[in-house]
Amino acid sequence: MARSAAKGRRTPPPSIRDLIKARPAAAIDGLVMLIGGLSAGLVFGFNADFRYGVIQALGYGLVPAGLWFGAALLTLRYRHRSLARFWRRWVSAAALVVIAIGVLSLFDPGDGVLSGFGLSGRWGDSVGGVPIAFALVKLASISIFVPLLIYPHRIGGIYLTGVKKSGTGLQYGISYLYMGSSWATGFLSRWLVTAIFAARSSRFMAWFRGLFQSSKSMAPQPPVELVSFDDSENDIDESPDDSDSWPLSSPGDVPEWTVAHSPRTDQPGVEVAKVKTAGSKWSLPSIECLAPPTPREQSEEPLQEMARHVETSLAEHGVMVEVKDIKAGPRIVRFGLVPGWTNKRGDGGKDDGRVESRVKVQSILTREKDLALALKTPYLRIEAPVPGEALVGLEVPAPTPNKVHLREVMESAEFRKIAGKGGLPVALGQDTGGSSVVTDLAGLPHLLIAGATGSGKSVCLNSVVASLLLTKPPDQLRMLMVDPKRVELTPFNGIPHLVAPVIVDVDEVNSALRGLMREMFRRYKQMEKVGVRNIDGFNSKSKERMPFLVLIVDELADLMITGGFEVEQNLVRLAQLGRATGIHLVLATQRPSVNVVTGLLKANIPGRIAFAVASQVDSRVILDMAGAERLLGKGDMLILNSDSPKPRRVQGTLVYDHEIEQLQQFWSNQKGAPLPDILIDDDEDEDEENEEANERMLSQARELALRSPRMSTSFIERRFKVGQQRAEQIMEHLEEEGLIIPR
Repeated sequence: MARSAAKGRRTPPPSIRDLIKARPAAAIDGLVMLIGGLSAGLVFGFNADFRYGVIQALGYGLVPAGLWFGAALLTLRYRHRSLARFWRRWVSAAALVVIAIGVLSLFDPGDGVLSGFGLSGRWGDSVGGVPIAFALVKLASISIFVPLLIYPHRIGGIYLTGVKKSGTGLQYGISYLYMGSSWATGFLSRWLVTAIFAARSSRFMAWFRGLFQSSKSMAPQPPVELVSFDDSENDIDESPDDSDSWPLSSPGDVPEWTVAHSPRTDQPGVEVAKVKTAGSKWSLPSIECLAPPTPREQSEEPLQEMARHVETSLAEHGVMVEVKDIKAGPRIVRFGLVPGWTNKRGDGGKDDGRVESRVKVQSILTREKDLALALKTPYLRIEAPVPGEALVGLEVPAPTPNKVHLREVMESAEFRKIAGKGGLPVALGQDTGGSSVVTDLAGLPHLLIAGATGSGKSVCLNSVVASLLLTKPPDQLRMLMVDPKRVELTPFNGIPHLVAPVIVDVDEVNSALRGLMREMFRRYKQMEKVGVRNIDGFNSKSKERMPFLVLIVDELADLMITGGFEVEQNLVRLAQLGRATGIHLVLATQRPSVNVVTGLLKANIPGRIAFAVASQVDSRVILDMAGAERLLGKGDMLILNSDSPKPRRVQGTLVYDHEIEQLQQFWSNQKGAPLPDILIDDDEDEDEENEEANERMLSQARELALRSPRMSTSFIERRFKVGQQRAEQIMEHLEEEGLIIPR
């Protein structure tokens, strides 16, 4: 009996205090190895990119973390006995450091170096970040459970027995970890001493530098031939950027884009992201498949010289202004002009020098052509006043223009904020101040894109699709694409997001739109059963998730000309009722005329993007105001939505063809969970109804033909409100029956 009791009793492992007392040299050897490794790395391998990466990782959180780490090293070196004695206090201090880093992530970083990754960097976003409620829960959990785990014997009550055992197990784990690390540090310290002495040779230095440079060579680089916004007047540097940008990371439904070391596809630079979005069984592509942004160097001297030139040019014409604000964007520089003061003239036309008056804003507007002549540019735009500021904005092409890459905008805090809310984030570009411009397609809720050929309309459409493919799996987003030109959207064929292959035949569009109408009314019935008002409420209460459904049309003019009134009626109906069910429209056209962009369609699509157009009339059709005819083209656009009374000037994002190919290949090769079918074809009942409607229309056409046998195709279009193709078919039937006289 005594033997069995002794056998069941487990000998506790040695405590941390006993281990450090028995082998203090192991801790000192580990300290020597750590300091030697950091010193050698800073001297031979770590450069400015590495230091920038550390700032991206911690931000201002580097201050509390560095203080704790430095104090721990000094204590380990000179007072290692106190480290063993008060180890619980050190663990508590480490928890406080983590909480401080998490609290920093809750504050807005504003504009600056830390604007892209927050005050506490990427690690702080993992501890805190957005949403704030979830971040507070994580910080509260750390502050509660860490003391419970390191002070288990001071807790009373039978309900905390599991916490006691967890705390004791944690101490056992630390003891065993120290026993293993003591042997490893002893071996590695001897190896490090040998390596430090060998560092004097140039061969070792070359090997050490090559070790750090080899990791950078694995990063995807843009190809030599890049096709997108090419500025014929100003050559833009296309050299690849060597600086590594920190991946985007956000909690919740936002994908955590990381460099996944998995087998690659046959296209260079494609890497599979192993992190999945919440509630989805599909993997998202890595952001590394997008080209990294190029460095920008905008010198202040040319801008100050241009500002002085603007002041002197207007002063020569008697208009006194002062340039108070200069904001340099990717391709546009905006000068903020403040009207000056002029002396009123007294009796007899003499200047008395006492009474002053403010320069009128209208006098600045009338000198627009004089400014364009003085600045040697035809592309000049004056905005008076700038929304939210007491300035007159003068927008001039930048002396050194730059391009805006899609990855640069997607890594911004604005994009992560929209993605964290579960919306449909779309990266549009950067404004005249260099700030990222993103929008939520779910909040617009529809978007109309118009512009002349070569203005960047198709590239913007590809940016919209790429933004959605990088943030939404197919079980959360489905698409229906219409591409009559057969070249812009057809590369996306094969991705699981598509409800059907890209529609290239205009005759099939009406059938697809009617299918979307049926899907919309089916969703309304489902929401009515659950008792909710929109798709967000349905997804929060129902086990079966309802995905967003986006209709993308590349050329609206072909649909309106061929389909006529029926296409317009279906699009207007979808625009009116589709928002609550998660159906959104993205319509693009290069013919912004009143026949294509009708008033009824514009009234239901508040989100507008206008690229460069040929005339002021086209600009008024898109934006209901002039301004688009003065754009530079090739990505330069004006954005108008319900949030701003005036359009906002933005340089659009750039998406390369090889990036689109990589996204298409990633989604085509992935086999995820099965998706529910969305039928957009006409069913048999609707076919019968259409046949009956056609028969009624033919019978009415026969009655008209008996009264006027010389009627024309245009008369049938106006009378029955059908397209040209349908009217010609009716005319052919009447000619075969001999009811009309052929012309």
